[in-house]
Amino acid sequence: MKPRLLPVFATLLLMASCTPHGTGPVYTMDAELYDWVKAPKAIDQSSDQAPIIADPIVTFQLAPGDSRSALRAGKEWRLGHAYLFGYDVRLERKSLGTEKVTLSRLIRKGDPATEIASVQLDADRGVTVMGRTCIAPTDLGDWHRVEMRIRLSNRDAGFLEVFCDRKPIWARVNIRTTFPPVCRLRDGCDTDIPKPVRYEWQLGLLSNGGVAKQIEVEMQRLHYRRIYYIPHRVGTL
Repeated sequence: MKPRLLPVFATLLLMASCTPHGTGPVYTMDAELYDWVKAPKAIDQSSDQAPIIADPIVTFQLAPGDSRSALRAGKEWRLGHAYLFGYDVRLERKSLGTEKVTLSRLIRKGDPATEIASVQLDADRGVTVMGRTCIAPTDLGDWHRVEMRIRLSNRDAGFLEVFCDRKPIWARVNIRTTFPPVCRLRDGCDTDIPKPVRYEWQLGLLSNGGVAKQIEVEMQRLHYRRIYYIPHRVGTL
């Protein structure tokens, strides 16, 4: 090999060794709960029942008539930045009955709040995102990972990608992510957003009305972070 090619070859080897395998957003995560999960302020104060935080698992429960047991992460996340949100989830399918609940959602805070993206759960369809199957009903008893990767943008420069067990199931690019997908300025979605712009990630068990029976869901590796390098860009699915 010619000497001048050695630095290039070494760089390519380094890039190959650092490139994550698979198709999802692969980042290192601790098995133990992160400090933000264990902080008292992380518990949604409107919860009917506080989540049970027992490292490394968080258990969310709703009794009949309850509508919320949740954690929340809230920041003045900045437009133009990209973020990753994710968790592993499992539950007993038979405990769901006919209930339909939300496992997590990213909202733009305000009056009223605007839901940008959410993860739904019911016994017939399992876990779904944007109407697409993420975890089949028969697989709910095992641990599965749900992840969302987003670039916050009020211009047609944002993206939103959803991964289940590292496989992409939904993705849109060149959109405004200050509104629910799909919203583009060039398509006439030119509504102003209130300022200051604030966001909140909620996860656990969230119901529009009180549930009819006891429900319990376990989560682990609850995680969010700002990301700078975005491997395995999906594009549009």
